[in-house]
Amino acid sequence: MENQPYKIVADPSDPDSRVVVTEPGGRELHIHREDADPEHRFIAYRLAAGWFGNLPAGYQAD
Repeated sequence: MENQPYKIVADPSDPDSRVVVTEPGGRELHIHREDADPEHRFIAYRLAAGWFGNLPAGYQAD
């Protein structure tokens, strides 16, 4: 089985406040910006945090 990347896009129903993260297995998670956490144990929530610019101290966003 080939590894698939995570995919992240703005949620069409609320593009300013939600994202859709598709995991390598195909599961889609709709994550609100307030639930996005750069230190969460699940990668999808970390990716959402980066999307919204909520990065942990020491990281810089371009």
